[in-house]
Amino acid sequence: MQAWPIEDIVQGDEASMRMALEMAARAPKIELPSVDFLGYGSVAEELESGRIGLLWGEARAIADPPTKPTAMTDSEAYATSVTMKVWSMLMHAQVDVEMTSPYLVPGVRGMAAFADLGRRKIKLTMLTNSLAANDEPLVHTGYRRYRVLLLEGGADLYEISPKRTTSNERFGMFGTSIGRLHAKTVVVDSRHLFIGSMNLDPRSATQNTEMGIGIDSPELARELIRIIRIGKLQSAYRLRLSKEGGTLEWLTNDGDKEIVLTHEPEASLLHRFYNSLIAPIVPEALL
Repeated sequence: MQAWPIEDIVQGDEASMRMALEMAARAPKIELPSVDFLGYGSVAEELESGRIGLLWGEARAIADPPTKPTAMTDSEAYATSVTMKVWSMLMHAQVDVEMTSPYLVPGVRGMAAFADLGRRKIKLTMLTNSLAANDEPLVHTGYRRYRVLLLEGGADLYEISPKRTTSNERFGMFGTSIGRLHAKTVVVDSRHLFIGSMNLDPRSATQNTEMGIGIDSPELARELIRIIRIGKLQSAYRLRLSKEGGTLEWLTNDGDKEIVLTHEPEASLLHRFYNSLIAPIVPEALL
C-alpha cells in the first residue's frame, strides 16, 4: 500500500484528504487474539457489555527536563534523572525486586546499589535481551561485563530467546515478531511499580530524556509480575555460573529435558567473535 505523507494530508485539499482516508480504510486489519497475554478477554468486549474491569492505584508521572541533554553536566543530569528516581525506588525495597530492561549496563553505581540489595537479602530478578535478541550489539558489550558479578551477587538473571519467543503461541500476534524484549519495568515488594522509557544504562541516566509512571498498586503489581514470570519461564534462558566458576551457562529445556549451553545462544560464531573483539574498547559512557 502506498504511504501518504502526513504533511500532504494536513496541507492538501479536500480531495487528497478524502483519498488518503479511503486508502487507510482499505488497509489490512490486524486480527487480534480473543484473549490477551494474561488470558483476559478483549477490552472491546467489555466496552460493548457496558462493564470494564479496572485496577485502581495511586500513580505519579515522572520525566527528565527537556534541557537534560544540552544544558546539564552528566552529574547534574544524573542527580535529577528518572534513572535516579528509579534507583531510589529500588533502594527502598524490603523483600524483592523484579525488573525488565532491554539494555542493561548498571555501571559502578548500579553494581554498588545491587550489592547493597544483596547484603540486605533482597531477592533480585532481572530479565534482559540476549546477544541474539539485542538490536544494539555494542550495548551488549557493556552488559556482558557485569553478568558474572550479578550472578555472584545472588541475582537471578534471564535473557530473552528470539526462537522461544516467536514460537510461543501464548504471545498471540506478538509471536510473529523478532522475539525482542522492549518493556522497561520494575516491581518492588509486589506493590510499587515503574513502567516507562528508561533503560538501566548510562545513556538513559545522563543523555536521553526519559519518562515513566510510578504506581502504588498491589493488584497491578501482581499482574505485571505474572507477565515478567511468563516471559522468563517460557521465552528466556536462565543464566548460572558453571561449577568450575567464572564461566557462564545458559539453561533452557526441550520438553522435560534440561539443556545447558556454554556460549551465547542463537548467535552465530561471527556475531560472538565480533562482540568479543570490540568489548574491551567500547566506552561504557556511550552505551
